[in-house]
Amino acid sequence: MNCYIHVPFCANKCGYCAFYSETAVKAEHIDAYLTRLEQSIVPEKVKTLYIGGGTPTLLSVEQLARFIRILQEKFFYQPGCEKSIEANPETLSEEKVALLRTFFTRISLGIQSFDENLRSRIGRKCSQYALKKALSMVKEAQFPHWNCDLIYSLPDENMSNWERDLHFAANSGADHISCYSLTPERSAIMGDEFTEDDEKEREMYLTAEKILSSYGIVRYEISNYSRPGGECRHNQNVWRGEKLRGYGPAAAGFDGVDRHIQVESLEKWLTGVPPEKDHISPDERLNEIFAVNLRTVNGWTPEIWARVPGADQWSNRLKKAEMAEKKYPGCLQISSERIILTPDGLLFWNDIAAELL
Repeated sequence: MNCYIHVPFCANKCGYCAFYSETAVKAEHIDAYLTRLEQSIVPEKVKTLYIGGGTPTLLSVEQLARFIRILQEKFFYQPGCEKSIEANPETLSEEKVALLRTFFTRISLGIQSFDENLRSRIGRKCSQYALKKALSMVKEAQFPHWNCDLIYSLPDENMSNWERDLHFAANSGADHISCYSLTPERSAIMGDEFTEDDEKEREMYLTAEKILSSYGIVRYEISNYSRPGGECRHNQNVWRGEKLRGYGPAAAGFDGVDRHIQVESLEKWLTGVPPEKDHISPDERLNEIFAVNLRTVNGWTPEIWARVPGADQWSNRLKKAEMAEKKYPGCLQISSERIILTPDGLLFWNDIAAELL
């Protein structure tokens, strides 16, 4: 089983973010969350564990220590289990980093931009001093793997800003870099202010691959790059349709047939409101899984497809891909051994996915 735990607490709401979180958090809210989490966890063997948010590292040292104790006591971990946690640089301290290093094998820093003015523009309240300090602490802690999150096509950002961010990230010591295009999420605070510039986004997307690959950090998914062995295994497993257990408000899980989405309310989740079930037909679910993993550079092989819960014949997938290729010529490479999107196909994944669904 792969597990995801959503920690729904933030110091403030960033302008671009549409993920569920609560601000103005009191210690008793976090304590209640941890108690409910401990009660709800199903003891089982875990392949990967991912702690996201929200801002998991907003928790105090004492609360993080309790959180880790719960994770240690409730789960059984397969050898080599990847244990990831998201962190905002301004919430880290030497004591927190040392504590996290005792349990987690991977940390993901929400940097978004190395330019303080650009960060401020999107509501990221992190000083340059806090960012540099966090980078230094994480590097010195020697996590086996760590990620830098970057966002491009920000308001007032130009190519020079973006290229500088990419070079900073590549030289930071991280073995994984995520590059996300700013999208106009209407539920975000700044949603109505965002304007899409397709040409600018395309140029920045291509620039990311060009610069990062020169450092040996290669694209393995539309928005994700890594050095060899630095890929996020949790995400890879989820993209391939493996089973997922979700804990915490707004967390999603997948039992091989249905998706289960926890209620998007801390108050309701604490009272035990059951998750909402996303039930679609088996064929629709297989099409969904097939489309999602085509975001990856390696796409599908017959062997990987056979591990999907309820997988149909590989020949059916070949037919699906061939139909999409007719509508989007030059966007897919199809053979009996592999189905992948071409570099141009990755740019048009949204359209191709809609066709596959």
